[in-house]
Amino acid sequence: MRTEAILCVILVAAIVVISVIEPSFYSYETLALITILSAELGFIALGQAFVIASGEIDLSAAAVLSLSLWVYDGFATGLGFSLPLAVIPTLILALCIGFIHGYLSLKMDIPGFIVTFVGMVIWKGILTAITQGEHEGYLGDKSTWFTNFLQGYFGPVPGVFLWFIVFTAAFTVLLTRTRFGNHVLAVGGNLTVARNIGVRIERTKILCFMLSSLMAALGGIVMIIEYKVMQPTAGMVAVFGAGLEFEAIAVCMMSGIAPRGGRTSFFAIFIATLAYSSFKSGLVLFGLPGYWYLPFTGIMTFILVALHLVGRKKD
Repeated sequence: MRTEAILCVILVAAIVVISVIEPSFYSYETLALITILSAELGFIALGQAFVIASGEIDLSAAAVLSLSLWVYDGFATGLGFSLPLAVIPTLILALCIGFIHGYLSLKMDIPGFIVTFVGMVIWKGILTAITQGEHEGYLGDKSTWFTNFLQGYFGPVPGVFLWFIVFTAAFTVLLTRTRFGNHVLAVGGNLTVARNIGVRIERTKILCFMLSSLMAALGGIVMIIEYKVMQPTAGMVAVFGAGLEFEAIAVCMMSGIAPRGGRTSFFAIFIATLAYSSFKSGLVLFGLPGYWYLPFTGIMTFILVALHLVGRKKD
């Protein structure tokens, strides 16, 4: 719990310091926005965590998210599917993409980050070619039980943030209480040992890539329901120029996840995502130029990773 404790202290300190400097930060509207931004990034980070825990990296998450936006909008608006029904083909496509990435990486013995980098370029290129970079699609003001379920508020809490909590808890159970979770950690920890005890390495890693793409697609669905408009570059270029896939990786590194796999904590990822989004919102309120955001992100990531490594050495 050392990493989780450090992250909690950082989160509280960030909220207090930013609130003192900029009182408008400590308002319901700002805090609600932070939880929404945390959830949107958190969906990708949770999926990315499985891939990193297995010893790989997925660089295609933002491209998959954007492609999922287009597919979901196509079924919901173009083909007239109901909003809940349009989720099914969107998630199926995401699972297929994750399978392709994992299969090519394992069968051709190519590092996952190379396969997913190529995938990122291909999916982004296809989407840009089809849409020609234009915003398109509009779900309209459809207010259904489904949109209220994802976009609505449960009391003062945004529904999407509650879903972030649910997925964090579910993935914690999946990682720590199931055979699949044990296999993921075994594969990420030591391939030779994992192979000797009978772990199906290829299947485990492929499933991790599929989970990553699935969560990216869910993030895309949440975004289009929240903002109504389909933006082809959504997720590929975040608010200050860093793609969401890199922000997700940064959050995972902040959470103390082992860069080479074998260990992770979804609760730490949850807290790290909140802290990260708080810093991002604080910089916006301070009126700092967007160019300063990336240096702050890099420094913050380095400090947290360094603290984690120092703590491990002391243990």
